[in-house]
Amino acid sequence: MYSNGVGNKMKILLMEDELHLRQNIKKFLNIKGHEVDDFENGEQLLLKANPNDYDCMILDVNTPEIGGFEVLEYIRSNDIATPALFISALTDVKKVLKAFELGAEDYLKKPFDLAELEVRILKIHPNKSINNLIKINETFTYDLQNRIVLKNDIPYKLSATQKKFLYLLIKNQNKLVTFSMLIDYVWDEKEISHGTILSTMRDLKKVLSPCIIKNVKGEGYMFEA
Repeated sequence: MYSNGVGNKMKILLMEDELHLRQNIKKFLNIKGHEVDDFENGEQLLLKANPNDYDCMILDVNTPEIGGFEVLEYIRSNDIATPALFISALTDVKKVLKAFELGAEDYLKKPFDLAELEVRILKIHPNKSINNLIKINETFTYDLQNRIVLKNDIPYKLSATQKKFLYLLIKNQNKLVTFSMLIDYVWDEKEISHGTILSTMRDLKKVLSPCIIKNVKGEGYMFEA
C-alpha cells in the first residue's frame, strides 16, 4: 500500500524581511519536515508565489515595498482562503485587530520561540482534523499531502492541468471554487475560454467516475467530501 508519509507535513509560504530570522524560521521548519518558500517582502511574494499552492502563510506585518496587511488584503480579495499567521513586534491593539479583520487566523508577537510558531501553524492548518487520504469513490483516493490520486492504493497518472484542478477542489473541499480561482491557479492567470474549464472538468469526471464534484451554475465547482 502507498505510504502518505509524515501526517503533519505542510507547504508554507513565509514573508519576513529580517534575513537572520527568515533563515532561522525556514531552517527550523525544514528540520521539522515542512517545505518552506521564503520571500523578503510582499512585492516578491505576489510576483513569484501563488498562495493557493500553500497550506498556510506566515506574514511579517512590516516589510519593505508591500507589507503583510496589504498582501493578505489582496489575497482575500481574490477569494484565496489559505490560512495566515502574522508575526510582528507591534503591540498596538488596533493593529492586532486589523490583522484579524483582514482575515488572519492568528497573530504572534516577536520575539517568539520557533517551537511555538510551529504549534500555531499546526493549529491553523485547514486539514489538521482531516485524514490526508480523501476518498473520491470506491476505486479512487486522493493523497492530499503528496497531491496524487491513488487507484486501488497505486499512484494514478493525471495530466498536469488535471492534477492542479483536482488539488484546488479537494484542498477547498465543501467550499466553492470559482472559475476565477481556477484560472488563477491552474492556468496562471492566462486568458482561456470558459469552454477550456468545462472540458477539463468533463475529462476529470470521466477518469474519476463516479465523482462527487458538484457544478455550481455560473460560479464554479465544489468537491463534496
